Amino acid sequence: MPKDIGVHRSGLTMPVVTPRFVDNAWRRGCDFINLDLEDSVPQHMKGYARTLIKDAIANVTKGGAEAFTRINHDLVQADLEGIVWPGLAKVNYPKAEYAEEIQKLDRIISRLERERGIRPGTVEIGANIETSVGVANAYDIASASPRVKEFGGAGGYDMSRDLGVEMFVGFDQFVYGKGEVELAARALDLEPHTAPFTANTTGSVGDPDRAFREAEAARKCGFRVGGGLHPNVVEPQTRGFTPPPEEVEEARKVLEQYRTLENSADTWAEIDGKIIDRYEAARARKLLDWSATCALRDQEKADAVARTEQAGG
Repeated sequence: MPKDIGVHRSGLTMPVVTPRFVDNAWRRGCDFINLDLEDSVPQHMKGYARTLIKDAIANVTKGGAEAFTRINHDLVQADLEGIVWPGLAKVNYPKAEYAEEIQKLDRIISRLERERGIRPGTVEIGANIETSVGVANAYDIASASPRVKEFGGAGGYDMSRDLGVEMFVGFDQFVYGKGEVELAARALDLEPHTAPFTANTTGSVGDPDRAFREAEAARKCGFRVGGGLHPNVVEPQTRGFTPPPEEVEEARKVLEQYRTLENSADTWAEIDGKIIDRYEAARARKLLDWSATCALRDQEKADAVARTEQAGG
């Protein structure tokens, strides 16, 4: 697992202009909340929406979630001035296409951190790939700033519109772009933000069973980052990205068997029909590390919720 990566198994993107969503966000059990200034906010409310972010950050983090904000591609300066406050963990930048865009974000964020008493380098940048130009420049974009720690995209509504393909089909119309973006992330030791194909021909964003299947498949493919639009998907995503007890126990057995193997002259062995070697041992260690990290994150959120409830919400 890449270094210095947070636990972002589940999250909700919500319009910051809808009070009932923001006020209840801390109760949802998310690893992160993505406060939206972009697609879900009407054009005439953009300026007003910026003024809500500072208070919303304090609100949505009461349950232990990290606070992200998605800004507008064409309103960078004004949006950043309105959102970079203590407690903000990440700025999500949509439709990233060039490294220079990310470098500009970095410069503005660095200035605002200095001016507003935020520890330098605290605010991450989510460079979201949503166009073919972005895919073509993926490596340059991902390497443009050390603030980029997770990297992904190359799917979704904007990508389907850019490519001229249908969004809800029974095949993976984004497979090439997602693969390019994932390889760029892995080459740079960033956390890839993508998922294997799971058919969704209805357009539903609140199907918990599909959310779990997708998260579980993503975890088995080495991915760790989720997110969605409906509260129904939060718990299934958290569960799907977290190794279940039987896999944790199996990983422990693999390491025990490998330790025995290390004291012999052999480099591998077949035990109970399963190959045990240094590759399987490394995979087992990674799974156990991730399991422990997830457990710690869940405890942090539970403690935060308890403190908030004790304080009366």
